[in-house]
Amino acid sequence: MARRDLSEAEGDDRRHVLDHRRMGIQVELQVGEQRVRQLPDPSGGLFDAAGDFDRLLDPGNPALGLLSAVDPHGETRFGANQMRQLLAELELLLIGATAGAERRGLMRLRAMAERCAEDQGELVFVGD
Repeated sequence: MARRDLSEAEGDDRRHVLDHRRMGIQVELQVGEQRVRQLPDPSGGLFDAAGDFDRLLDPGNPALGLLSAVDPHGETRFGANQMRQLLAELELLLIGATAGAERRGLMRLRAMAERCAEDQGELVFVGD
């Protein structure tokens, strides 16, 4: 699996052709060398990864500067200093999210981004 580290700014070569029929992105939170295994779920209970929002990651959407750079088939990392922008992009996506798994996935990702900023962690997007 390819790895992309977008913790620092990157040039204009961040566009990808996304095949939504095959894509299955999962997001994990890492703090230091440790993966965070339990986070409070906005819907109740606990969770350790976010997903189910792949349909909304449109590489042609100029409002999604970070999320449009996610590699659907590899690994993409965002650092704590990028969480403010990521949270703004997530708020835009929540507007178009369908009820159920898609919305729940975005809510979980938002919770992970907030925790990432607090703990100076890193969000790791893992494609299929």
